[in-house]
Amino acid sequence: MVFLVLALPLRAQWSEDLDTLCQARLMVMYELTYREDTNHMDCAKKERMLLLIGDEISFFQSYNAYRSLNEMREKWRKGIFETVIHVKSDDISRYQFKIFKNYPVGKVTMIDRVLMTGTFLYEEDYPCMIWEFTEDTATINGHFTQKAVCDYGGRTWAAWFAPELPYNDGPYMFCGLPGLIVRIVDTQEHYCFEMVSAEIPEETPIIWENVEYVRTTKKAYFKAYDDYMANIIENALPNIVATGGNNNDVQTKLYKYAATKNNPIELDRK
Repeated sequence: MVFLVLALPLRAQWSEDLDTLCQARLMVMYELTYREDTNHMDCAKKERMLLLIGDEISFFQSYNAYRSLNEMREKWRKGIFETVIHVKSDDISRYQFKIFKNYPVGKVTMIDRVLMTGTFLYEEDYPCMIWEFTEDTATINGHFTQKAVCDYGGRTWAAWFAPELPYNDGPYMFCGLPGLIVRIVDTQEHYCFEMVSAEIPEETPIIWENVEYVRTTKKAYFKAYDDYMANIIENALPNIVATGGNNNDVQTKLYKYAATKNNPIELDRK
């Protein structure tokens, strides 16, 4: 088991600057199966993702990222001020974004971080996609579902929603159907979200962190991320030198890392 050490600033912004938006009425867990390296399409990765649905607002994030942040918040509330936290590699999320649907009203808000660049925030209309309903039905995880399709982010997606679960929501940006999305997959089967559980949670707030964001457009955010990945070695060199690491070894690992991230969930970057 590999452990990483994360240094955190002394000022815990999540403890000092929080707004409770609403209480979650439903907690949905999805399993994301994804293939982000077109050179190794036989190698699928998996990650658990969490959807919290309130009366008007919902929140979507990696489950590991959500759990880790809540654990740190709880330590700060109890007065445990750790400047260094040990994190198991198995608990590190590939995806760090946070998605608020219908907050502000009529918008979907995406928040994501680009390393050594900043934390970005952009908005899209709510819902973000136009659905075409089909007559196809299926039973998935014990739920009767109907199929609908849409184009979003440069991919065509097929979603199965459950009318018996009256929530017009789903994983990632997807929403706007007359029932909770139980499964959604793109036609190339590179990305698939499938519900594994849905339960009424105990008192679980949906919260907003009042921290510094770079408010931008989706296009500008993608450019910042893509530029960082294209120049990942140059961006990391100051840190490599500062920590006295093996320059050649680190550069090789960074190059391999960037090369495997060539198939993002949203292909339309312009």
